[in-house]
Amino acid sequence: MKSLMRIYVRYIVTAFILVFAFIIIQIVILSAVTRTVYQQGKEEHSVKEVYAALRKDQKEGEAYLREMNAAFAMLLNEEGCPVWSYNLPESLEHSYSINQVASFSRWYLADYPVSVWGDEIGLLVIGYPKGSVWNYYIHQDMKGVEGVLTFLSWSMAVTFFGCILIFLVCGFRYYRRIKGITSAIDQLAEGGTVHLAESKGIKEIACSINRTSDRLKRQRMELERRDEARTEWISGVSHDIRTPLSLILGYADMIEGQPGIDPDSKRRAEGIRRQSIRIRKLIEDLNLASKLEYHMQPLRLKPVALASVLRSAAAEVLNSLEKPEIFPLQAEIEPDFEGVFIQGDEQLLFRAFQNILGNSVGHNQQGCRIFIRAWIQEGRPEICFSDEGKGIPEDICRFLDEGLLPEPKVHLMGLKIVKRIVEGNGGQIKTGKNGHELFLRFSLENFDNRRRTER
Repeated sequence: MKSLMRIYVRYIVTAFILVFAFIIIQIVILSAVTRTVYQQGKEEHSVKEVYAALRKDQKEGEAYLREMNAAFAMLLNEEGCPVWSYNLPESLEHSYSINQVASFSRWYLADYPVSVWGDEIGLLVIGYPKGSVWNYYIHQDMKGVEGVLTFLSWSMAVTFFGCILIFLVCGFRYYRRIKGITSAIDQLAEGGTVHLAESKGIKEIACSINRTSDRLKRQRMELERRDEARTEWISGVSHDIRTPLSLILGYADMIEGQPGIDPDSKRRAEGIRRQSIRIRKLIEDLNLASKLEYHMQPLRLKPVALASVLRSAAAEVLNSLEKPEIFPLQAEIEPDFEGVFIQGDEQLLFRAFQNILGNSVGHNQQGCRIFIRAWIQEGRPEICFSDEGKGIPEDICRFLDEGLLPEPKVHLMGLKIVKRIVEGNGGQIKTGKNGHELFLRFSLENFDNRRRTER
């Protein structure tokens, strides 16, 4: 669930980033628009500049007024009478009292927004076209301003924490829903069956997961029935074959052992016996492979001396050969390996070693040298089987190293059993030198290095 919590945290962080990004973008847009409007409505010259120009030259002052698009302008003396004017409407050509001057200097003069500037030559009044300027002075006492600022501060803080709370609540609700979905998926991956409530928000996903669970359940049941039928069929066929096979072996032994039999008949009887033994071994391999594949073969774990099992398997294979001289076997077991015991199934390990050596013999009918080397590496027991024959085919090497099954026509029953036995006993199997070497390395968990105390 750590990944799910990371998703939840990323959701919250992303939400805040988006909110802050939105606020920053709005501020930038507002600043750009305000600056553009301000620049468009900005006066070319201020009232102070026009006043200074009039003091020097009236024509220069009038030029400034034209650039400002002023509606009119007038210069009042101390009595409030116009002493100079520019495009002054007739309705405004009169003297003004102090109250009138105080009024239009803050607001409007006959609906004309005005700006004023006064100095020693008089009071300059510049009027702008009606509706072109918003000309109101805002008056507010400091307590009111402080109250507004306090309200805005608290409002922003409450809004901010309210947004955080909304994000957390909404995110947690979806987190709980997604957590249920991920738990269901994990349960499906482990082979279980789930049924999610098809509520709003995740209804479609829940329906899909429920349908998938039902479908997987049906498939598991069908596979179990098929595997059970397969196992029963293999057991039945094996049982049915054993009886006639035993008769064939018995008759072949009887014919082969009769005195005075001609060499040709004896050779044929020997061939029948040998092939019958081979068929019996194949049947045993088939049964064992089926049991190992479906975990029907219980492991009889006990301390096993690998060196002893290795020698017994090699002796068994050599004693079963008709021409052992064409299969010279060289075993090199290091002294440290002699005292190695592992927790394993002795009979299965014996069968695995026997299959490996039998594989070298069976695929090299003309004979080859066989090597066995056992040693301790990094505190773990290792065994290497190698020969100078044909070696293991590439497809089977890929199966042993990577678990990739070859084409159905490739026969790998013996080495498939070896792989399952070794891995079932906590070991690993690898190939080397283009299939001419087979390495078995047993896990540290099953490793028990005990010196023999027998004398």
